[in-house]
Amino acid sequence: MGDPMAKEYWYFVAGALVVLLPALLFVAVKKLHLLDAKPDQIITYAGGGGQAMDLHVFKARNTGGDAAPALLLFHGGAWMIGAPRDLHRHCDFFADRGIHCFSAAYRLGPGSGPDVEGAIDDARAAFDYLLDNAAALKINPAHIAVGGGSSGGHLAAALGAGLPLNRKGTLTERPAALVLYNPMVDLSPCTPDHHLVADFWESVSPLHHVDASLPPTLLMVGSEDPEVPTATAETFCEAAEAADGFCELVIYKDQTHGFFNKPKYLRLTGERVVEFLSDQGLL
Repeated sequence: MGDPMAKEYWYFVAGALVVLLPALLFVAVKKLHLLDAKPDQIITYAGGGGQAMDLHVFKARNTGGDAAPALLLFHGGAWMIGAPRDLHRHCDFFADRGIHCFSAAYRLGPGSGPDVEGAIDDARAAFDYLLDNAAALKINPAHIAVGGGSSGGHLAAALGAGLPLNRKGTLTERPAALVLYNPMVDLSPCTPDHHLVADFWESVSPLHHVDASLPPTLLMVGSEDPEVPTATAETFCEAAEAADGFCELVIYKDQTHGFFNKPKYLRLTGERVVEFLSDQGLL
């Protein structure tokens, strides 16, 4: 007869492998991005400089083919790094809830610094593309919200504030609502990113262009964010309200910059966004 202790040892090893192997496989798959959400299609729009830019499209589900609201998102990365895939999981969340979601590429700066003005031009071009092609994309053109995180949140806020300043003297379309995740809304002197736009900061700082036409805004920020302090978020909402606008500020305790990308907060912020858009009559 074999050693009972040896049998127990191998039973333990086998049991441990049964538990650990699936977990290790899951981690490996996640590292290889094999479980990442995938867009339904990638289309192109002409950026502000005329170059082709990608829009990653997540089509609204369970809409019966009817026109649906849309959310145009811009990724973060200090206007220098990042890609549309950074917001795939967010878009997948919103598509599951009947919202067409578009994650947009835009002009990123060279190693010497960002092209913030060019990025705003591209953001405007992406928004205009959705407006111009709403019928083909099965979008309700009156129900297009715009959002983004960090520098992408800056681009969304810029569109909401009527930027870029229209050089032709014609009216500039605004989004139906803004969804801002720790956005760079204040680029004035002494703010963390002022040095990137020091020569022209006032023309690209959303806070300094808030007016009565600012769309209803949801601004979400972590209480420990060094890049977008809660005081900055509060100042932006106060400016919106002073202009007779609506700005809801949600502060997430103990969270820092980029918190909304964590699985838990992706869900929590996503649910808050859906509630906000519903409250605004966009869903």
